[in-house]
Amino acid sequence: MFAVFKREFLSYFRNPVGWVAICLMGVISGYYFTGMITSAFPYVNISIEINYLRSFFIILIPIITMRLFAEEKRNGTDVLLYTMPFSMKEAVFGKFFAAIALQGLMLISVFSHMIITVLLSGFISTAAWGAIIGYMVLAALFISIGMLTSAMTENQIMSAVFCFVILLFLNMLSSIASSVSSIVKSFLKFTGLFHLSDQSIYSVGENVKNAITWFDPFDKTSCYTSGVFKIVPLIFCLSFTFVFIYITYRVLEKKRWSQS
Repeated sequence: MFAVFKREFLSYFRNPVGWVAICLMGVISGYYFTGMITSAFPYVNISIEINYLRSFFIILIPIITMRLFAEEKRNGTDVLLYTMPFSMKEAVFGKFFAAIALQGLMLISVFSHMIITVLLSGFISTAAWGAIIGYMVLAALFISIGMLTSAMTENQIMSAVFCFVILLFLNMLSSIASSVSSIVKSFLKFTGLFHLSDQSIYSVGENVKNAITWFDPFDKTSCYTSGVFKIVPLIFCLSFTFVFIYITYRVLEKKRWSQS
């Protein structure tokens, strides 16, 4: 697994992908940090900066995951991947941890902002460290989704597009939940179905909203930004991460047997 990890991680810096991702993160975080320093606010809140950076997952994650397996197909080396003596699990986890390592390296700009804050007699709260944990857990989940789209598509562009659409949908899940809740309430009130009272209709709408929002990883991990550590968001993200990794493994294993 380490050989795959090393090969994949170093490959990020043999082409523009790794450098573009790191520079893009640096520009975005630097812009926000500079805005906090020059604004009228009396303090710098790193946790808010990290929360702001999470909204750019829909751009950054497709960039760093689109090439994981799709590039193998483009270069014609996917046959070698299927016939190598190591297990497909090692290949999948090696590529996954390489993407995670790159994502962690992209946070170097945030850590430099934390150092600058301390040098300027600022204070780094526990919420900032909690936000970093939440950020990395969320990144792991989205990287596993990107890996799956890369394994299932034939080229990098399609992989990036599919990953972008999925992450955009997850980013909008709270808004979608509110819209669906409003539609359900309006439908029940207009049709008089089940002859429910206004209070019951409101309750049904809110239950539908909560049911949809339960699947929102952004909402689930938002507590870390406030410095509140909960185990449920951690279990939620890691569980779905392993589910997507397992599906990726099964997709590749099926292709491996078809090559035999």
